[in-house]
Order: sequence, then structure tokens, then C-alpha cells
Amino acid sequence: MERYFKIEYYDLVLLFAGIIALFAAIVPVIFRNKYFSAPIFYLIIGIAGYFIILHYQIDPLKHLEVLKRLTEFVVLVALANAGLRINEPFKWKTWRHASRLLIITMPITIIAATFLGWWVMGFAPATAMLYGALISPTDPVLAGELQTSAPGEKDNSVSKLGLTAEAGINDGLAFPFTYFAIHASLKGLNYKEWIGDWFLHDFLIKIILGIGIGLLTGWLLFKIVFSTGSKDDTLGRISRGILSLALILLPYAIAEIVGGYGFLAVFFAASVFSRYEKHKKHMNSLHDFNEELESFVVAILFIIIGIFIGMHYRMIIEPKIIAIALLMVLVVRPVVGYLSLIKTNLNAFQKFVLSFYGIRGIGSLYYLAYGLTAIGFEKPKTLVATTTATIFYSVLIHGITARWVQKNIKRYDQIE
Repeated sequence: MERYFKIEYYDLVLLFAGIIALFAAIVPVIFRNKYFSAPIFYLIIGIAGYFIILHYQIDPLKHLEVLKRLTEFVVLVALANAGLRINEPFKWKTWRHASRLLIITMPITIIAATFLGWWVMGFAPATAMLYGALISPTDPVLAGELQTSAPGEKDNSVSKLGLTAEAGINDGLAFPFTYFAIHASLKGLNYKEWIGDWFLHDFLIKIILGIGIGLLTGWLLFKIVFSTGSKDDTLGRISRGILSLALILLPYAIAEIVGGYGFLAVFFAASVFSRYEKHKKHMNSLHDFNEELESFVVAILFIIIGIFIGMHYRMIIEPKIIAIALLMVLVVRPVVGYLSLIKTNLNAFQKFVLSFYGIRGIGSLYYLAYGLTAIGFEKPKTLVATTTATIFYSVLIHGITARWVQKNIKRYDQIE
């Protein structure tokens, strides 16, 4: 009998991956019209798995590079999806509400989160700045139920379009503020010595490079693909999956090599593709492949987060951490977002949706890992716990209430 039931680590990894793949295939479908989102289910599975089976200690500070690369890939796939969904990316009406969230809500949210990190959690100023930067982007991954229409279809919800457009941009715009925190940690709080260099290079030039490279590579990829397959039957034979990877990897890699922000490059490259409505069928297949890939990696990531929460649940329910997490989710983003939309043509329901559903998620984990691998910040364990708690309560609150919004959008959300 010693020949049978031999347990090897590699085989267990494959078993684990297979179970997650099954979850990723069926869970989003099961919970599609429920008051319960797929990420909540994955978190519960992870927490239960830790207490029932695993009891395996995960120290995220020892696996930051793995966390950074995994979350980076998920965000890239989600940004490409967001770009493909926006049908008129180069018209002002697409951005007139999202621009307020980006220009007003995001910076004030960063300042408020920085203050709360310093005042409530006792973070050093540079660490508080990092918390402010990493918690500022809304998440294109977890907002799936509140994203705009599929590629080629009319953007029939003002609030959904605004959330998708905001999420597509601000995952890249969090980078300059992450660098601001890194500079503060490296060079001190005498900002006059380095703020000019930060503003020129980390803010202006890198943003311009990211957007420019994204637009150029998106246009070139479109011309190459649709010139090669000028006949529809030829286009049908081009692999949607491989093309999706090209649309993600090429803009990102080129932007990063040149020195721009790759997140912005991917979103704008995908936006170039989305503007060609006559190729709706092919845009849909690109989007569908990305969505399936995204579902699989999201399942892995949130089960792991659930395990971490189970392992450190005492830290997650610490009063200070709960306070700052709920303040960010229930007060700061909703209030600042709502105020930024004053004097627009939106009704109260639309303002509520755009301001309240600033979901915190995988982008925050990426910036957390990026900041902590770039340089040492004080109280890294507390920062990890605070970030995880903020994401946990955001996923819980926004996931449970998103279905209510879905049911009321057709009634209260004006169709343009």
C-alpha cells in the first residue's frame, strides 16, 4: 500500500488550483443576482479553510514580491477590461463625471486617509502617506457588477460609466502619490528639496508617457490585427486569448521600459480598441477571455486573503483598525465623492452610487506590496493589517449592497 496515496507538494498545488478554477467558473454565475458577491464567498472559504484544515502561517511581509506580481497581473487584466467596455473613450461626456472623482475626490481622499493613518493608527508621516496613496484607487476588479455595458453596447447607465472610467484611470494615478510617500521616507519631510523633482518626473512626465504609449501601442496593435485579418473569416481565426495578452503585455512592458506608468498605458491601449464599434464581436471575445482570466486569479487572491484574515483575525478586529477602515469606506469616500459632484446634472441616486461605490481592493494590495518592497516603512505589519481590514469591510459592504443598486439603476439612473 506504500505505493499509493503518496502526497507530494506539487500535486497538492495542482489540486488546489483545480478547485479554485472550478470555483472561478461557477461561483460568479451562482452569485450573479444575489445579495452576496463572489469575492465575499472566496474570503469566507479562505477564513474557513484556515480554521478547519490549514492552520498554515502566512507572513505577507516575506512574500511581498509574489504578492506584488500577482496583484499587478490581476489589475492589468481588469484595466484592459475596463478600457474595452468604454465605447466612446475620447468624448467629454464619458469623462465629465469621472473627472470630478479623479481631480477632486481622489486627492482629498489621499489627504484624509493620510491624516487618519497618522492620527488614528499612529503611523509615521511617510507610512501614513503610503496608506493614503494605496487606499485611494477604486477597484476595477471588484466593481464588476457596477461596470458599464459590454463592449459595443450602449453605455446606458451614467453611474456605471462613471465608475468604470474612474477605476480605469485612478489605478494608474495612485503611482505618483506612492512615489511621494517613498520620497518622504527616503529623503525626509523637508519636501522643498525634492518635491520639484517628484512633480516633474513622477507626476507629469511618467503620466504623459503612460498615456501616450498606451494610445500609440493600442492604435498600432489595432492596425496590425485588423489589417492582417481584413476579411472577417481571417479575423475569426486569430486567437482571442493570445491577442488579449498582447493588448495587456505590450503596452505595459513598453511603458515601463521607457519610464511611464504601465497601468495607464494598458487602459488607454484597450480604450483605443473599444472605439471601433464595427468590430463589436471581436471586442466582446477579447473582453470575455480577460474576464475569465481575471475570475481565476481573483479567486486565488481572495482565498489567500481569507486565510490571512483567519490567521490574524484579532488584529483585523482591533478597534482602531475597524474605525479607520469604516471611516474610509462609509464616510470619507462617500462624503468627498458626493460633494465633488455638486452642481452636476446628476440626480441624488446617481451621486450616491458614484460616491459610495469607491470599492477598495486588489489595486491597494499592489501598491502596498510595491511600497514595502521599494523601501522600509515603519510599522509594516500594522499597515498590512489596516489595508487588509479596509479591503475586507469594503468588499463586504459594497458586495452585499451592490445588488440593491443593480435593481434600482433602471429606475433612477438616467439613460443618455
